Amino acid sequence: MILSGAAQMLNAQVASPLPDWLPAGATAFLDFMAGTYYAGGAPRSIGSILTGYEAGVISGSGMFFVFENGNHPAASGPLLSDFQSGLAAGMTIILDFDFVSPPFGFALFLGDDVSWDASTDMIVVAVDDNMYDSVSLGLGASLSTTGRHTLAVTLNRDVGGGDYEYAWSLDGASALTQTVGYAAFSSLASVLIGHDGGDFGENLDSVYLRSITVYPAKDPSELPALSDLPTS
Repeated sequence: MILSGAAQMLNAQVASPLPDWLPAGATAFLDFMAGTYYAGGAPRSIGSILTGYEAGVISGSGMFFVFENGNHPAASGPLLSDFQSGLAAGMTIILDFDFVSPPFGFALFLGDDVSWDASTDMIVVAVDDNMYDSVSLGLGASLSTTGRHTLAVTLNRDVGGGDYEYAWSLDGASALTQTVGYAAFSSLASVLIGHDGGDFGENLDSVYLRSITVYPAKDPSELPALSDLPTS
């Protein structure tokens, strides 16, 4: 018997339900504490979506970054594809941290080459103060205290008329926004987590990255709820 297209779609949905640990509406989710990962429309092993990471630094507290270790993760495979399509369409990223030392370094680096030094076009999310690109973006707020912090950032949200919006919300605060008159670069080749890919002078230091969640671009009014610290 040949099934109709609708029946085939229904069977696929029944066979592959979304995991119950995936945040509603998320397109990618890395929960380092629980060891569950989702990218490219399906649950994944960490080795299929990251390179350059050290398995020994991942625990129930998250993925640990310190200058002295060799933990230099980069998105690959389905996760890199999610970032490439997400940046083109506009995306929101939630980063959940637990800082042992005062915040410092790159939370995320998005570039058109393998490193900060080598890239011409880039977007940097520096955890201690701001995010910036290679043109005119400069947006953020100072962060200097240890402990739990959650940062929500929106990149390249199309607001019409050739303008694109960026937003930053930390720990439930109202979003700071900046609109630029150009789209983000279309040649995204590297997404680095916690480092700059070069001399590593911008590594995160003494911090647990608990999780990363990626959504389609959110309105700035939605970011405080996403960056508000959960109760657990």
